[in-house]
Order: sequence, then structure tokens, then C-alpha cells
Amino acid sequence: MAMDVHLRAEQVALELPLDMQNTPVGRKLGLRSSLSGSTRRYVSVLSGIDFAAADGDRIAVIGLNGAGKTTLLRVLNGAFQPTRGWVRRHGRTQSLLTPMLGFAEQASVAENVYLRGTAMGLRRAQLQSALGDILEFANLGDRASHRLHTLSAGQRTRLGFAISTAVQPDILLMDEWIATGDSAFLHRAQERMTDRFHGSRIVVMAGHSTELHRRLCNKALVLDAGRMRFFGAIEDGLACYRDLVSAADGRLRQQLAAQDPLLFGNASGFVEKVRIREGRIEIEGWAIGERGREIEVLCVEVDGQRRFIEGFDRVEREDVLRALAKRSGRYGFRFAFADPAGRERESLQTMLVSAGMERERLGAPLQRLANALEDEAPALA
Repeated sequence: MAMDVHLRAEQVALELPLDMQNTPVGRKLGLRSSLSGSTRRYVSVLSGIDFAAADGDRIAVIGLNGAGKTTLLRVLNGAFQPTRGWVRRHGRTQSLLTPMLGFAEQASVAENVYLRGTAMGLRRAQLQSALGDILEFANLGDRASHRLHTLSAGQRTRLGFAISTAVQPDILLMDEWIATGDSAFLHRAQERMTDRFHGSRIVVMAGHSTELHRRLCNKALVLDAGRMRFFGAIEDGLACYRDLVSAADGRLRQQLAAQDPLLFGNASGFVEKVRIREGRIEIEGWAIGERGREIEVLCVEVDGQRRFIEGFDRVEREDVLRALAKRSGRYGFRFAFADPAGRERESLQTMLVSAGMERERLGAPLQRLANALEDEAPALA
């Protein structure tokens, strides 16, 4: 009969200390200020974490950068003890967070296998049995007696990964899917990672790739600034994450779109003209929403300020219809807004325009033509 495997977190919260120098505002930093002492305060990094993972669950931990994804994995593997609440695990657990953690520079490669493996909770007999396979997988069989500090960064990475994946766990905690290394090693590492992933009875995986999460996971846990916003079905979790992304500033959405093109579905378009008049900014372009629909809202972001535009002119353009292979549709847009601040040209160079079906579900910023920005021009008709 198979052993029961489960992972449970109940109302988990974590606070970590933050030490700050006692330097009065306005005083120059220097030796004297460094001797003025420090003040410790505790900051909340996780709160409201409450979920249960059963045999067969594949959970994607999703959130913006700094949301606490890696910190949560470290709480789940016992590296951090919760300030409040509790975590219960039943089953052999392995973490793929920092594969090179626990290495000793002056110890040999073989000795580091034992040091790192012991820190992972493996018994000496297991390590003795796996040593040959670990060194072979890392392509370091001829360097077993070499000291660790003689290895290159790539060789250390291979060694750390080989040790961390030497034994099949029941519960696998992983931070991002491996995607670095030389091509030969990367292929073998991904094959092993796939084998360990499917061989585990519970997997909790943090990362940013919505396509990977949708393909591999059945549940999602969404973090927002350390607080759990959602736990449940993967598609609902991805929708919650997308709402968080839509509320983020344009630069961040632009970065996320570059990392994960599928995050915003098929929304696309161009800003083709930005005209400047005294106290007035006029913008033209086109955009198509998800599933080929016409957009409902535009958002202009400039100098850290957002302006939503819902009363824009919709234009049916033959060139856009041909490019999109559409028979009809008003995908062109045209609008103007007052700019009493009289922003300079340089400020408008960084302006972002986004489109979406509603304010809470904006897509990535639209691309802008290189020559889109124009100077003084007649007003829009």
C-alpha cells in the first residue's frame, strides 16, 4: 500500500528582521553615522498562506517579482519557520532552490557530494550508492579528488543539479524550470527534471511562464506582495495573475510581455502617430483585442501617471483589415487629451499606450513606430 503523501499550510505568516542604521534624515553618511547604532524592526513578507496539496497535485506559485514566491518555498521546505501558523509535510521532500548552497570551497568534489547530500537529508549509504552516477551526470568523474574552488561556475552548477536530483522525492519544491547551461548538459538536465517532476507525488513550482504552468500544473497559488490572493484551479489562478499584471505599471507589463509573450493572449497593435500641440496631445494607431475583438479601453501612461480613454474614435481601416485578414471591424483608434503641464518631447518619448477589453484587464503596451512622435500639427478632425 502506497504511503500517504500530503503538504498543508494553515494561516502561515512570516516576519523577517530588518536592521536600519540610526542616521538622521539630511545628515551625511560617514564613519560617525556608521557608529551611531542601528534599529531593528520586523517586516511582514508572507501572510494568509492557507492551502492543502494532495497526492497528484501540481501547484504553480505565481506572482510579480518580489511577491514572495521563493520565500514561500523556503517556508515549505523548513528553511524558514513561520512566525504564525504551521506547515505539515508527509513524504520525502526535495527542494530545487539553490543547488550550490552548502558547498565547501576547500573540500573535494566527492566530499561536497556528501556534504550537500547530507544537508538534503540523504543517508550516507544512499550517497555512496549514488556518488558514481552524480559525478558521471555532472561530467566530473575525473575531478572527484579536485577541490571545489578549482571548478568553473558551469561545473559547479552541474554538480549542484546532479546532487539535488540524485534521488526521486515524494514532494518536489522547485524555483523556475532549469533553462541555463551548455546545450549538451541542458538537454540531459531537462530530461532528468521532467522525470523527477512526473515521478513526484506532489510538486510546488514557482516561476513566470504561464504556458509552462498551464501545461504542467492543475492548481495555482497566486501571491500579491506576500499575501495569498488565490488558490485553486490553474486557469482561474492565471486569470487572477493577469489581473495583477494589468494593474501594474506599463514598464513592468512591457518586461513581462517580453519574458512571457503568451501572458497577454493575442492582443497586439501599434501607436503610429503622437502629435503635440500646445496644451494637447493627439494619438493615432490600431489595436486588436483577444479573440479578434475590438478593444474597449485605452490607457496612456506618461511620467508615472495613468489616463484611461474610453471615448475614443473608432476607425475602420482597409490596411489594418487586410493585415489582419478581417472583412470588417473598427480596429483603428484616434483620440486627444488636454495636457496643461505642456510636457516636453523627451517626456513623450517614454509614453506608453495600452489597450484592453476593460480597465482591469489591460494588455502589454502597444508597440510604437520609430517615427511616431511628431511636433506641432493641426488638430484632429
